[in-house]
Amino acid sequence: MIKIITFFLFFVSPSFSYAVTVSTSSALPNYLSLLPDIHGFNRFSDGGPDGNWYIGFNNAWIVKLPSAPVGNFIHAFIGAKIGRAKTQPNPDKPWERDIIDGKIYMAVSQVPAFSTEQSYFLTETSDISVDPDSPESKSPRGKGRWFWAEVPMGMISFTQPNYLIIWSPTESFTSVSSSPVLAAAMPDSSSLPEYPLAWNNHSISGVPPRSVEGSLETPINIFPALAIKLVGPMAQSSVTIQNFSIFEGRFHSLVRFSVSGKDISGVWVESSDDQLNWERISPILQSPPFYFSFDKALLKSGNYLRGAAEDESGDVGFSAPSPIP
Repeated sequence: MIKIITFFLFFVSPSFSYAVTVSTSSALPNYLSLLPDIHGFNRFSDGGPDGNWYIGFNNAWIVKLPSAPVGNFIHAFIGAKIGRAKTQPNPDKPWERDIIDGKIYMAVSQVPAFSTEQSYFLTETSDISVDPDSPESKSPRGKGRWFWAEVPMGMISFTQPNYLIIWSPTESFTSVSSSPVLAAAMPDSSSLPEYPLAWNNHSISGVPPRSVEGSLETPINIFPALAIKLVGPMAQSSVTIQNFSIFEGRFHSLVRFSVSGKDISGVWVESSDDQLNWERISPILQSPPFYFSFDKALLKSGNYLRGAAEDESGDVGFSAPSPIP
């Protein structure tokens, strides 16, 4: 029998108490955020008003999470729910629009100051769904989704608060018109804290604050969708890929395969010229059917392709390599 223990972590002031609920389970990933349910972060990144909640070169978002609950964890991740990547006309084909390239980073620290060693690449805009309100684009539209970066277990504190920050080093990300958008949630009005647990810093320049002074620039009473994910040994599952096939058309190659495993969170295709170093060459799909179309001119004959899939616990499975015809 799996034993699940729920902890209520209370932040107390003279006039209120505010609770963050987390659970420890060796069979399921455990999430630590400013909401008990990470699906509650449904503002801004899914469409409608964006609230100017862009992730930028000059715009960072910070949360203060409690210490992590004690448990038998072997993997740790920091993550954010992001959506609404922006597009621009293709210089060579102005009737087409391309996603504005950029990168998103996060950091974790026990104080609101973040070093290079505490910073981790999270995602790039090519994997973020396009703003539903943008002009016609060949890129996929959709709601915001969670992205995760694995960090060493030692980066997460079980005795001190954990501060998370998200920002972009991409210089063109200086307004919501060019930048992706972070999801957010309104806290329960009955337990709204009288002191901040979240902040916006609009004074950065491509790097997070290096010192505590001035880091927590503007307190906010809306919760950013930033979280920690902890994985125990029993949460590890087996991800397998079957029926990997490459079909040759006149102008395109079609790759398809099936995936087996629990709670599959992402599926993609990788390429290699030596079967040692692999590079992802496809978008990440989250639901079947897993079909990927490639321009034949972009695939090198003699190289290899393989399918890859990841589950919610961070376990990754691969197919056997197949040579490109």
